[in-house]
Amino acid sequence: MDTSTIVMGILALALFVVPIYYIQQKQKSKLNKAKQPFLDAAQRHGLQLGKYDFWNEQYGIGLDETESRLFYWHNETGIPQEMITELSSVKQSIVDSAYRENNGNRIFDAIGLRLMLQGAKESSVYLPFYLTKDIMMLKGELKLAEEWNAIIQHNISSRKAVQV
Repeated sequence: MDTSTIVMGILALALFVVPIYYIQQKQKSKLNKAKQPFLDAAQRHGLQLGKYDFWNEQYGIGLDETESRLFYWHNETGIPQEMITELSSVKQSIVDSAYRENNGNRIFDAIGLRLMLQGAKESSVYLPFYLTKDIMMLKGELKLAEEWNAIIQHNISSRKAVQV
């Protein structure tokens, strides 16, 4: 091979790689900017989130393990909704989903966590992870809801083990 072919190959490759890299960096920066209000809100409530997830630029959930508090944040219309749940008051957690069948395919309309509370005015709390009206396509929200359900279930079972 001669050097001009190698140089042309490198330039052609750069024409494809550089824009993709630029777009990825821009998306990462946009997500970090969108995530900051979620982290600021948790800090305002005095929470130190050891574990947290942020998705679709409008949903966030986190766990303050030292205080055993779950923080949920949803910013749909520019007015954030914030909810703090004491995990000591949660007696059960389940992944709650609404879907319909269409030609053998399952189409999800909503995915969330339902927390059953003990000794509270409200018997349960629903934390949406995916709503069709907000987001058109699933991007792993079901898996994320299942992961957070497992985290909450682990907290419940470890609390019961300490009480025994």
